[in-house]
Amino acid sequence: MKSDFRFHHDIRVRFADTDLQAIVFNSNYLTYYDVAWTEYFRRVGFEWKDLLALGVDTVLARTTMEFKSPARFDEVLEVHARISRIGTTSLTFEFEIYPEGEDRLVGSATSLYVCIDPKTMKSTPVPDPLREHISQFEGDSLSGYSVQSSSSSSTATSSSIGSNPTTSN
Repeated sequence: MKSDFRFHHDIRVRFADTDLQAIVFNSNYLTYYDVAWTEYFRRVGFEWKDLLALGVDTVLARTTMEFKSPARFDEVLEVHARISRIGTTSLTFEFEIYPEGEDRLVGSATSLYVCIDPKTMKSTPVPDPLREHISQFEGDSLSGYSVQSSSSSSTATSSSIGSNPTTSN
């Protein structure tokens, strides 16, 4: 449900994104999710270059996608994104796509990103400054999920989910 998300990024479907069935070709949804991932980090105030400055990068380890209804050329899609879990070395993103101004779910995905040391390509803890930015932005929407610090084993839980989405274009 899109009200569970505090962020979305709008993307207009280009003609090149569609196939002979006149709908968005399935692989293009990965690009939409990737764009929303980048814009999400900008919104929380922590860009990719900030990760690199800390000696950390991320790699996509897994994505599961579900297709619910078609998107078509020239539609504006709201790509909703949030982090639902912060692990020791990973971030779990959830995505949902809706046509602008509609409640019709086009598709959803869950992606697991792993933090790595770019020199060794080995996993490394999620940096505390990134944890703090995400926790401040997501607040209660991390409810029921562990927010494990790389320097401690504390967890944060809450019972309510924020319902005021923040948009970004």
